[in-house]
Amino acid sequence: MSERQVIGVDLGGTRIRVALVSEQGEIVHRVDSLAHTEEGPTAVVHRIGTLVQQLADETGIDASVPAGIGSPGPLNPRTGTVLYTPNLPGWRNVPVVDLLQEQTGRRFALQNDGNCGALGEMIFGSAKGVSDFIYLALGTGVGGGIVAGGKLIDGMRGLGAEVGHFVVALDGPRCSCGSIGCMEAFTAGWAIKHEAAAVATTADGDFMRQLAGDGELHAGIVAEAARQGDLAAQQILGRASRALGAAMGAFTNLLNPSMIILGGGLLAIKDVLMEPAKDYLRQHSFIDFRDDLTITYSSLGHDTALLGAAALAMVEFPE
Repeated sequence: MSERQVIGVDLGGTRIRVALVSEQGEIVHRVDSLAHTEEGPTAVVHRIGTLVQQLADETGIDASVPAGIGSPGPLNPRTGTVLYTPNLPGWRNVPVVDLLQEQTGRRFALQNDGNCGALGEMIFGSAKGVSDFIYLALGTGVGGGIVAGGKLIDGMRGLGAEVGHFVVALDGPRCSCGSIGCMEAFTAGWAIKHEAAAVATTADGDFMRQLAGDGELHAGIVAEAARQGDLAAQQILGRASRALGAAMGAFTNLLNPSMIILGGGLLAIKDVLMEPAKDYLRQHSFIDFRDDLTITYSSLGHDTALLGAAALAMVEFPE
């Protein structure tokens, strides 16, 4: 019997990436294209269908091979509709799944890209064989997903598990979502950059500005300054680590997971952001809840989005 294969589609960036993935999590073949989101949703969705067909033509798979799509939200996975998203200008109530099934004759499933990441970790990654865990993806923003009893927890309409928007400070900074004090407003790449830019207007920011040179400040610069002993940079990342630890502690108390997986682009600075957060988690969780808790890192690398979308197809369309 031949090994099962599915298609993963990553709609999260400036490019559309499509891959044929084996049941072992190996990327068999991939194609991609600029998304050209400025052309509007109809053109982008049609481009996805064209890429999927190109992949099929180049690999010889037929229409029975299903596809999963990981997209920024908010979206409704029950209806396969992207409700709206800041990353995709002009997208309002776009019936992505219906349009693609009509174009290609293939089965599609749609899910928030953070939730796809959690599924990817469960099927292919660090949570393989784990039934209760939380996945946190820290990058430009903060996303992730929750798996309990081996099932993705996403609420009534599939809008749940917005882990980055868990409030950790009632008087905290304004988040990109409009709320106050979200974890994302402390720990995301944009938040660290915003805080560093404010500090850089004072003498305390001299060393960070020196490291940045002619470029702009970003989380990587702040991390390097912190590693070299710069107090201002250490304070910025210390604040972010405390917020991350508080959120992980709250998730631990609420859900009693056996594992928390940290991923996303900020893994590059995990030594000065994520590692210290483990100690802060201990200050914000019951000891009994964390006795058997493992905190680890994503093992899917740069292909997390594609493998997560492929995992969605495997879960939604089991053989």
